[in-house]
Amino acid sequence: MKGDHLPFTHHIARYCSGTRLTNQGCPAPTAFHLRPGETFLSVQWLEYLEQADRSNEIQEVVNALARNMHFGKTAKIAVLNVGQICNHVDDYAGYLIRVLHEPEKGNEAHSGIHDTIQDEMIIAELLAEKVSEVHAVKSRE
Repeated sequence: MKGDHLPFTHHIARYCSGTRLTNQGCPAPTAFHLRPGETFLSVQWLEYLEQADRSNEIQEVVNALARNMHFGKTAKIAVLNVGQICNHVDDYAGYLIRVLHEPEKGNEAHSGIHDTIQDEMIIAELLAEKVSEVHAVKSRE
């Protein structure tokens, strides 16, 4: 339901354009910066998708995002654990962030990382440190 907290044991996926990756192909902290006008970082709630495995979850994320965007050749999908990012930001910066369900029409798994504006530079760095998986986008189209 809109506004519900995602369980700490669940995972989220964030689209990262090629310009927001390190030279090693990992999401840079800039992949976790708000764009002008945004109040939260858009992510996809993987367990909400109820797929058999991570590969199918990522494919569903790509399918949902493809309805509204064009992917660059080097784009990636970063996977993060909700509890790990919330605890990491609190432990190392003393900020509380929230990951809330933000469903959209045609994209019910859409969610958001809220309260990163408290100290966007530090929180973005801490989020980038907790990326647990990185998946290519183009190979799944």
